[in-house]
Amino acid sequence: MPPLEREARRLRSLIDDADAIIVGIGSGMSSAAGFNHYNRAGMARAGMADWQQAFGFKSLFDGFYHLYPSLEQQWAYYARYIDFMLREPTSQPYLDLRSLIGHKDYFILSTNVDTQVEKTFPDERTCNYQGSFAHLQCKQPCCDELFDASPYVERMLAGMAGFEVLSEDIPRCPHCGWQLVPWVRDDTFLQGAAWRESLGRYERFVREHSDRRVLLLELGVGEMTPGIITLPFWSMTAKLPDAHLLSVNISGDSAPLQLGSKAEAIQADLGALLSAARTGDEQRSSSRRVSCVDA
Repeated sequence: MPPLEREARRLRSLIDDADAIIVGIGSGMSSAAGFNHYNRAGMARAGMADWQQAFGFKSLFDGFYHLYPSLEQQWAYYARYIDFMLREPTSQPYLDLRSLIGHKDYFILSTNVDTQVEKTFPDERTCNYQGSFAHLQCKQPCCDELFDASPYVERMLAGMAGFEVLSEDIPRCPHCGWQLVPWVRDDTFLQGAAWRESLGRYERFVREHSDRRVLLLELGVGEMTPGIITLPFWSMTAKLPDAHLLSVNISGDSAPLQLGSKAEAIQADLGALLSAARTGDEQRSSSRRVSCVDA
């Protein structure tokens, strides 16, 4: 049996056996979806080759964290970048994941900010721990309020000339007049009511399923923020009596030795693995339907 098919079967088996599934989604899932926020390929995908050529950016995040000489230029980049993420449809790996776990009791904890999670799964089953580019917040922040990024982005793009937006189009807080910024993790990140509510949903889900067969599914989680997904997942696997951890990453296939048989890892391309698992799942369902008809 080819390795990919064997791994896809293992993934389906663990999903089938679980009463509840907690999914931790990291940047590897974005890469599998073709976003590539961390390398040059993402610049072309986002239609940002002009910025790459003019400024020498090596990645989309390189441009996002660049120190610009003016807010007009900074927001020109932000507007183009955010517009790309807002316009992108739900990608196939996310659709495949939804197909695989949608019939189960599940929750999604994500560190990705590219809006794919909220396009794919209902709000009541998700926690975007690092925020999302779909929203803006006051930079101070003076208020506990998130603003839909879409109308601000549309206005900036309509008035943009070259690599600058109009000064009057720079997003401003309606309460204090200070600059709005993307609602993504930094030193001014708003951990307000919306963030606390989503984190509360996640924590309740964990508590309510602690005595059941729980699959902790870690997808494309790197080493930048281990305290959000990786370490808590290890802790839950160790503490919960019927928990099992499966980590899937393209760059490694080792599970924590201290968790013993309660943890395993698969080294694979996430897009290919999820596609193969979904295809196998559909074939099984089709076979069962045929069997019922024949009977």
